[in-house]
Amino acid sequence: MRSRWQPRLLAAALAAACAGPGLVLADTVWLQNGDRLTGKIRLLDAGKLSLETDYGGTITLDWNKVKTLESSEEILVRDEALKDEYLAKLQRGEPGHVIVATSETRQTRPLPELDQVMRPRPFINDAIWKGTINMGLNHKTASTKTEDYRLDADTELRHGRWRHQGSVDYERKKDNDQLTGDKYALSASSDHFISDKFFWQGRGLYRRNKIEDLSRQAGVGTGPGYQFWDNELGAFSLTGLLGRMNYRYRDGASDEFYAASVRWDYKRYLYSQRLELFTAGEVMRPLDNAADISLDAAAGVRYRMTDWVSWFLTYSRNQVSGGRQSLNEKRITTGLGLTW
Repeated sequence: MRSRWQPRLLAAALAAACAGPGLVLADTVWLQNGDRLTGKIRLLDAGKLSLETDYGGTITLDWNKVKTLESSEEILVRDEALKDEYLAKLQRGEPGHVIVATSETRQTRPLPELDQVMRPRPFINDAIWKGTINMGLNHKTASTKTEDYRLDADTELRHGRWRHQGSVDYERKKDNDQLTGDKYALSASSDHFISDKFFWQGRGLYRRNKIEDLSRQAGVGTGPGYQFWDNELGAFSLTGLLGRMNYRYRDGASDEFYAASVRWDYKRYLYSQRLELFTAGEVMRPLDNAADISLDAAAGVRYRMTDWVSWFLTYSRNQVSGGRQSLNEKRITTGLGLTW
């Protein structure tokens, strides 16, 4: 006897095959001039809608030029009129409107009342790799000749409930052909998310300075962290670590001690992710008399010129006070970077 479900399954399979995978998964935006665009809605913020497409990369649209739109899956909606944030599926509505369908309600809303729209970031098994490479160069010839080179790279790999981060920083400076700065730093960390917000981190770092009396800093640490948010508008996390540090000096002496530290990492994207404000760093307090406090921090701005190329301006500071040898470095760097 033929099952009564077979005709329905066959019809569903034929419909999916005829529609094609691209149309099934694509979001659609209808413009007031009659154009229809398909892709993946990434973000609505500050009156700009970002649509990721296969044919033109990420396209930025004026929100007031959109007639209506629909999403293939639930996205995060911030409603200005209701002062609320919820997951909903957007469905095509009348011009100037969109149907917002949640698990409980289905309402037609004017487009101007939708303040922000972004895709949620669930834990997925597929690996996601991103990073930046920044290059700065300063060459000045006046009463003194100055050459300053700077290169740093940051990368992040996420898969499932794991997040791995690494960074490399190198700087070399000459004044009148005399080497006045030569240093590099390496760091790596792994986070395991216990829940959507809480994670546990393990971290290692190594800093080498061939000019200063405090020539080497190395350490490992572990501790809990909290991810306040991580979405298309930015990210913010705090981590508390307890670890072991080692200081070595140019005269061969060294200090080893336990230390507690607090790390922060903040990013905020503006103008449809064209502009990025960021700050990251660590404040460390030794648990004995090796030093009073250690600070390694940076803050800056990045302007994305294309999907790959960006201009950046960064202020950074590395300070160790109250120890056998103090360290207080400040620098401002600007240049071009690559982002992926």
